Amino acid sequence: MRRAAAALLLVAATAASAQDSLVVGVSVGAMHRQLRERAAGATLLTERGTVATAGVQATRTWAGGAAWQGEARIAGGRLDYDGQTQGGAPLAARSGHLDWTADVRWRPLAPAAWGEAWLTAGTLRNRRDISSTPQASGLRETSHSLLLGMRWGSPMLAGPAGWQLQGLADVRGSVWHRLDVDFHGLLDTARLRGARQVDAGLRLVGTRVYSPWSWELSWRRLAQPQSEVTPLYRNGAVFGTVRQPALRVEDLGFALSRRF
Repeated sequence: MRRAAAALLLVAATAASAQDSLVVGVSVGAMHRQLRERAAGATLLTERGTVATAGVQATRTWAGGAAWQGEARIAGGRLDYDGQTQGGAPLAARSGHLDWTADVRWRPLAPAAWGEAWLTAGTLRNRRDISSTPQASGLRETSHSLLLGMRWGSPMLAGPAGWQLQGLADVRGSVWHRLDVDFHGLLDTARLRGARQVDAGLRLVGTRVYSPWSWELSWRRLAQPQSEVTPLYRNGAVFGTVRQPALRVEDLGFALSRRF
């Protein structure tokens, strides 16, 4: 009787392991980033440069086809800053960008002939350090946001030389956004209610059936209108007002991934 029970448990465990799967992967890559700020129909500044990326992802799939996925990424780099002073004079500087993202995705249904659909929730934290110059003092902007959205994945398509290709499309919007501006002591730190962010992206992923390696081409655009006006203080006294101009960030990237 005990042997029969043990055998049944062994069969059940083997079947569960065959039906359910957990895949963990890591990735490294690079992106070209372009950031623009605009106000009253005019471009105030443009930042361009290369950003390095790294990430980790875990996907759990159940026997019925439902799945959850967790992903965390970090990106950082130095960009060329081409803007202007408050008086309108040209200003060239450098800016440092550091992003942290964490996302959770849920796929309630198994992939079908039309592809697969995921519900997504995530956080985005961006730190942007604009260096000081002889013409202007620098500052640090730290943005925190919570975003909800969806992802669509295409069916796997046969590509050249044995590669399988899949397209991914993401769209999400912020339900909460805060921006902190540190003026490095020149003014008191300002806390702004950030404008609603819309984050959209496309990915093309290439994999081989028997290889743990894959590659990815990606395009992403994050856009937001100008924020609300917020009082600005110096030593606790009202000094003026501040608002974040309309902003758009575009990333074009390439990454290599390995599954375990």
